[in-house]
Amino acid sequence: MLTPRQKQRKYRLHYNLRRKGNEVYPKIKLVTMRASEVSTSEDKWIRELVDFGYSCGPGLFPGMIE
Repeated sequence: MLTPRQKQRKYRLHYNLRRKGNEVYPKIKLVTMRASEVSTSEDKWIRELVDFGYSCGPGLFPGMIE
């Protein structure tokens, strides 16, 4: 179970990644990267979400997830 502080951090990571152009799907725990290589800060945020149980990958097939 997540503490309130961890929940707040997770939502902040969602916001930061969306602001940079990535797509985040919290219901299915998926992050779609905007490019195959992202900046170091984005890579750090994605790694934190992977620690929370998210999977991540490049946006190869846009429009497939809804």
